[in-house]
Formats: sequence, C-alpha cells, structure tokens
Amino acid sequence: MKRLVAILTVAAVLWGLAGAATAQEAQKVPKLGEGKGMVTLSWDEFVRITGYDPTKKSNVITVPWKEVQDLLNVEVKGIQPGTSIDLPWNEFKELLKWSVERRAADKTAPPPTDYIVASADYTGALGDESAEFTLKLKLNILREKGWKRIVILPNEVALTKYAFQPADGVYLSAASGQYELLTEKTGVIEATLTFTVKVNKAGGINTVSFSRPLAGSSLLEMTLDRENVDVKVASAQSQLAKTAAGKTTVAAAIPAGPNVAVSWERALPKVEKADPKLYAETRTLVAVGDGMLLCQEMVNYNILHAGVRELKLTAPKGASVLTVSGQSVSDWRISDAGELTVVLRGEAIGAYSLYITYEQPAKDSAAAPVLRTVGVERERGYVGVIALANVEIAAGEATGATAIDVRQLPSDIVAMTNQPILLAYRYVGEKFTVPLTIRRHEEVSVLATIVDSALLTAMQLNDGRRITNLVYSVRNNRNQFLRVKMPADAEIWSVAVAGNAASPAKDKDGNVLIPLIRSSTGSREMTAFPVEIVYVQTPEKTAPPQGRLKVTLPSLTVPVMHVMFNYYLPAEGKYTVPEGLFGEKSGFTGPMRLVTEFASLSTGPGAAVIRANAAQQAQGMQKQFDERVAREAMAAGATPMKVELPINGKLFRLEKILALPGDELFFEVAYSGWKAAE
Repeated sequence: MKRLVAILTVAAVLWGLAGAATAQEAQKVPKLGEGKGMVTLSWDEFVRITGYDPTKKSNVITVPWKEVQDLLNVEVKGIQPGTSIDLPWNEFKELLKWSVERRAADKTAPPPTDYIVASADYTGALGDESAEFTLKLKLNILREKGWKRIVILPNEVALTKYAFQPADGVYLSAASGQYELLTEKTGVIEATLTFTVKVNKAGGINTVSFSRPLAGSSLLEMTLDRENVDVKVASAQSQLAKTAAGKTTVAAAIPAGPNVAVSWERALPKVEKADPKLYAETRTLVAVGDGMLLCQEMVNYNILHAGVRELKLTAPKGASVLTVSGQSVSDWRISDAGELTVVLRGEAIGAYSLYITYEQPAKDSAAAPVLRTVGVERERGYVGVIALANVEIAAGEATGATAIDVRQLPSDIVAMTNQPILLAYRYVGEKFTVPLTIRRHEEVSVLATIVDSALLTAMQLNDGRRITNLVYSVRNNRNQFLRVKMPADAEIWSVAVAGNAASPAKDKDGNVLIPLIRSSTGSREMTAFPVEIVYVQTPEKTAPPQGRLKVTLPSLTVPVMHVMFNYYLPAEGKYTVPEGLFGEKSGFTGPMRLVTEFASLSTGPGAAVIRANAAQQAQGMQKQFDERVAREAMAAGATPMKVELPINGKLFRLEKILALPGDELFFEVAYSGWKAAE
C-alpha cells in the first residue's frame, strides 16, 4: 500500500512540474476536516469527467478508493468499503487535473474591508458637569488572517469599563489619540464600553460631543434629571422626547457621521400664535409717455409674528397690471374692482419684496398712479416722475404727500431709470394725490443718416476719360437707402456696402439708391461703415492737348462733413495759368479748395472708416480698369488693348469741409502739354 501511495504522489508531482527529472518523496495532502475542502460527485459524474473505462487493463493503476478520497478530497456516494479502482495513467492524470482546477476555482476573493461596524447604540445620562454613556458595538470581522485594528472611541473621553464577547483574543489599546480594539479573530464581536465626557457650558447652553465609529445604524438614548429642558441632537433624523417623574428622556436616530453632538438648555415657555402684522414701504417710478403713464413699483413688506401666503393691493382706477414678480410668487390675479391678489408658493415672514409693472392712460392731466397695500398696519412710500417723450410736466398741488428734492429719493428708484428724475414726492398715510399737468410739444426731425467723410481718388486719361473710386464713411440709424446724384456722364462699375457687393437702384428723379445697413452701437454712439462706388466718366469728344476740364462730384441728400479728392493727372501736362507778366498761378478753380495735405478731423466713432493710401488705391483702380476693359473687348470679339492709367502722374489734393444737401461740388482745372491721345 505504501508503494502504491508513493506511485500516485510521484505521478501528481510529475504532472504539476511538467516533466521534472527526479521524483520527490510523497507527502499526504493535509485534511481540512469533515465536509471542508471536499468535492462531492456521483459515480456517473466521475466516469463522465475522467473517461474511466473498467474494461481496459493496459497501463492500469489499482488504487483503493479511500486513498483516492484522501489524496484528491473527492467523495463519491454509494461505494462499498474496501472498493478499489483500476485507473489508466491518462485517466488518472485527467482526474488529478480536474480536482486541482476545481480547488483553485473554489478560492474566495478577499473581503473589500477588514471589518464592518454593524450597529452602535449609545445610552447615556446627562449631568451638569459630565455625561456618562454606555456604547454597545456589534462588529463583523471579515478578514481571516492577521491582526485587525479597529478604532472605537477618541481618547478625549474617560473610559471606565469595558467588556468583549467573546472575551478571548480581543484586546483594548490606547494609541495615536484614540481607543482601538485589537484582534486576530474572525466573525462577530460584541463590545460594551462605559465612558464619561465633559460638559461644556456657554450662554446657558450645555453641550457634549465626541467622535464615533461609522456604523450601519446608530441609536442614542439619554436621560436628564430635570423637566422643561430642550434637548437637541445634531443631524438626528428622528427625535422623541418624553418628560415624566421629574426626568426628561430623549431617543434619537443618527446617521453615519464623524461626531455625536448633543446640546440642552432650559425650555422657553410656549407663546400663543399671534396674527401676522404687515408694514409696507413703496418705491414708485412714473414715466410719462405719449398718452400713457408707464409705472414700476417695488413694495417692501416687513411681516411680523406669523407668515402669510397671500398679499393684497389696490390698483388705481384705469390701471392695467402687466407683471408681478417676487420670490416664490405662484400666481396673481386682479379683480374688476381693481384688487390685486398675489399668491405665494410658501409662507413669507420677515422682509419680502414685490416688483410690479403697470400702465395707465393719460391725457393733458393725471394723478400719479400708485398701487396701495391692503391689510397693513402702516404704509409709506416715495414717488419719482420722468419723461419718456417730448412732453413738459408740471406739478399740481399735492395733498397727503410732500414734494422733496430728487436727491432725497431712495437709490432703488434712481436705479430704475437712466433718465433724469424731474419730480419727487414722499407720502405717509392712507390717502394722497399727486396731480400732474402734461403739455405735449411738436417733435423736431433729426438726421437719420450722416456721412462723416467722402474720399475720392480719380485718375485722368489724356483722352478725357476719368475713373474714380469713391468711399463714403456712413453712420445710419434707420434710412433704407443712400440717395446719390451722379454726374451726367458717369457709368457705375461697382458698389459695395460694408465690404459686401450691393445692387443699386434708381428713383424717378434719376438718383442712384444704394441699400444701407444699420450702424452697430458701441459706447452710446453709432459706428461708421464704408460705402464704396467705382465709376467711369467718358466725354463725348476726345480732350484736346490744351484746355479746361470741369470735374463734377456726386452729391447726396444728407450732409457730408469732409470731402477729400485725390486727383491724378498726366505727368507730361502743365496745370498752371499765367499771372501778370512773368508769374503763374494754379489752374484749379471752384468750391473745392486745393491743399497740400487734407485737414485732420475727429478720430472718434464717427470719423472716416478708411484712411486709404492714395498710391495703393490707384494701383487697385488700375487692376480693376484692366479687367473691365478686357471683359468688354472679349465680349465684342476684339483683342484687349492695354491702357495705362496715370498712377505715376501728378497728384493734386482738393477738399471741402461740410458739404450740405444742395451744394454743388465741382472744380475746374486748366491744362496744357498733354500728348495727343492715340
């Protein structure tokens, strides 16, 4: 039998070590006890798993069944004592492999925590100087191996007695500022600890607090040898207090948390519930518009003794309430009699404010409309009056109210508007009247569009043709079009508004209509945008080598603050006229003034939006001119002809400050020495 066991053990070791050269002396697998570490299966399962066939006799190992159970911890039901089995080597190896894998799969994962505090119940007696508590802990120790350290109380408390169940193998230690339980055991441990805590006193309130372990459930029960005591347990989810036989008993359920905190003081006598008392102060701003008084009112309540869920006010006759807002406003409604009822989602007590907007028709005279509170002990308020239209407001003789300086108004009213407050009043009492006399004046029209600058750059050819690039710097409030009266011989090539191509139109008078955009508003002023026009003028006859040219500029129906003209003329020409016997003077005449440099005007938001370099603008015009000539030539089936604009010619600058609608903008220039046009 010993030889047989040795053979089986060597076989298991050889299989586990994947063919080691030397067999080791066998040792019995340690038993885990009845029912522990055993795999139980039926005979049919055993045959199915191992593939055992008792009819085969080659390479057979005869093994007593008891040895198989001892070696592999396998128990098969229904086998007679003394039974042996014959196992071929391959079948025995499969059985051994299955048993080892099954054992490995049965190993349990380590617990997520070493222990759990299932419950912590505190029973205590509160005294004047100290409080005594008994703590009953129920611990579930999960980790099987090694020592466990469990914090139960801080060392600020004085521990007087303790007991553990089971008592063996459980120890109490005081280290690192806390009491700890030390044990190697696994399973349930119950601990009972009695300790005292100092009572702190301040302002007639006694308090006691200490840290505690985080438990699944915690109950706190305390007694106090006196009646008429108000006991509070911090964070208690439920609390029940009873008074009997000169003692007060309190029971509370407390959630998991770091501390137990209890406070108690002498109970205050109960005061009978009183009816609410309301005091009100109003802030009203009356804005006089065209036939209408637009009002904003803030009502500040002070609610005493008890909360209210409904507030009532009275609206002036003819007034229409527009909005009612405030914290927790659920609904509001106004009756035919003018009573406004505001319903809140919950009771309001203390300071509370309502914000109401309303309007009332007004003709030549009206009384300042103010919403009045209902059911208050006292009301007082302030009224401010402003104008939103071209109206003149005069104050009549007020009754029940006092006229005050505008500077005496509360800041709440001043913050309601950016307009100047014209009239101010203060009232106290139930009845008052502030009559207003309203005089309307005819409005004076103002400019809806203005052009801050007009910058023209023109290049003159010696055959009389002229190409001009015109940029207006426009500020527009509400006009749809910019009306431009172009020179009679002008042909528009392109129009752009704010950098985007635009399609102009013509009105019945022949004015060109350029669609405008609305100026954006920045820091209270409208910003300017560019309107660009490129046009060409072609005379009926070719210009002679010597003569006079009249240059007419486009005109607008709105003012132009600054007109600037860059004029390129052929370089070979002479543009002066004789003066006296030997002198010469400029050949330019007309309302446009010849200057060396343009005047510098405002650089604010209304200044010119383009500070163009004349040479760069001229080069762009040359490119645009070439493209236009090429398109026209190709459309006619001809070869494009290169025409050089005089971008290197003589530059003259002319300007006019403030061109009004109706002003004729032109100048004339005398020239000589032009080469004959080919």
